[in-house]
Amino acid sequence: MPEKDVLIEEIERVHKNLTDLRQEYWLHYDLFSYQWWLLLTVFVISWVVWWRLVDKHRLKEVASFGVSMSYLIYILDHVGYELNLWLYPHKFMRILPEAFILDLGILPILHMLVFQYFREWKSFIIANTLLAAVLAFICEPISVWLGIYKMLNWAHIYSFPIYILKAVMMKRLFEIIIRKQNASTNAER
Repeated sequence: MPEKDVLIEEIERVHKNLTDLRQEYWLHYDLFSYQWWLLLTVFVISWVVWWRLVDKHRLKEVASFGVSMSYLIYILDHVGYELNLWLYPHKFMRILPEAFILDLGILPILHMLVFQYFREWKSFIIANTLLAAVLAFICEPISVWLGIYKMLNWAHIYSFPIYILKAVMMKRLFEIIIRKQNASTNAER
């Protein structure tokens, strides 16, 4: 096995080469490609639609749910990317995370809307199951076809339960937080 310092130097060399290759690829094949314009358009439209639909009386709660969901989505997406399960051949911004538009835009927005409109558990689970089916079996294949998403060691069926599970876990966490907050507020009175 090579010495630790030799491995670190090799990692640095490969990392620099990869960074240079990614920069060259982004400038020549991403920037202003139809995928780039599509990502930008979907991102902007998603946030405009969300702003029009979000319940402004619950804005803090819904937005907090969305930020938390974004963080969870980003972590899961990055783990899959690092484990070579998938990759994103096209990026909106070279220096932002691989799937910035999806992880911090489209996916959390959809989850926020489901969270806002389906407050009861039964309807929430049904809505999230439908959303998971649309995302896994319609949106993901379209993203593959458009060249935005490339599955390496993954299948759409694997995504389906993850979409459901992460939403259920996040809703449960938010219920616990809200219950604790309400209990604390009531105790102070």
